Amino acid sequence: MIASRPQAFVALGDQRYAVGHVGGPRFAGITDLAVAGGRIAILRRQAPELRFLSFDGGPGGYDVNLPQFTCGHGLRRLTPDLMAALDMDGHKLVLLDPTGRECGRIHCDERPGLGRPFNHPTDCAQGADGRIYVTDGYGNSMVHVFGPDHAHLFSFGGPGRAAGEFSTPHSVVIDAEGRVCVADRENDRIQRFDADGRVIDLIEGLHRPMALALRADGVLLVTDQTPRLSAYAPDGRLVGRCRTFATYAHGMDVAPDGTIALAEMAPDRVTLLRPVPN
Repeated sequence: MIASRPQAFVALGDQRYAVGHVGGPRFAGITDLAVAGGRIAILRRQAPELRFLSFDGGPGGYDVNLPQFTCGHGLRRLTPDLMAALDMDGHKLVLLDPTGRECGRIHCDERPGLGRPFNHPTDCAQGADGRIYVTDGYGNSMVHVFGPDHAHLFSFGGPGRAAGEFSTPHSVVIDAEGRVCVADRENDRIQRFDADGRVIDLIEGLHRPMALALRADGVLLVTDQTPRLSAYAPDGRLVGRCRTFATYAHGMDVAPDGTIALAEMAPDRVTLLRPVPN
């Protein structure tokens, strides 16, 4: 008989979390996740591309095939009723309702190009004014900005190591102050910009940052390839850090109850960090 293992806990600042893992073959090829419609939507790089889980880790009702996808990369909840999935090698952003049904897309008509949308995009975020910011990504080193009507407005960035330049912009969120926070992965930093792409500041001391998310209290969460999860106050101060439990936490979202959900690779699984009273 194998003895049960003790419950594992981690801490980010004053907040303690109980650690849980949900694994198995159904998570093979996981790349990202998003909390949507009271469930966890999982994006995978094989069919069915979308799988839904309940918050206790059980099946969420059904799976969804995305036959229009070549290789999924990012999944982001834009509004309570809208998700966006990024097709890295199909060079497009697909808008999905909470059931996974396509309801729009932004694309380059399968004509990727250097310095223009798209060239292996990775993630996106939506501002309070309806603008959508897309990190683009592996072929480009830019952020593209689209209006609420999905028309391309402008782009910023470019390859390099100077402030305002990128090497694999991998993830993006917009914080409560309207700052566009970009994981500049191969430059080992987070860059924060205003809504028009002007550099505000840098958060350094990271090792290949992968995924970004925001807690309800405004704390910026960052996974990297150490592997670890770091928490930064709105002023950029590091306020907490813990280990993640697979090789890479490639995607992340935060549930309304404060649970941090991580899409982890090698082994492929979902890790749930549930807040517990101190």
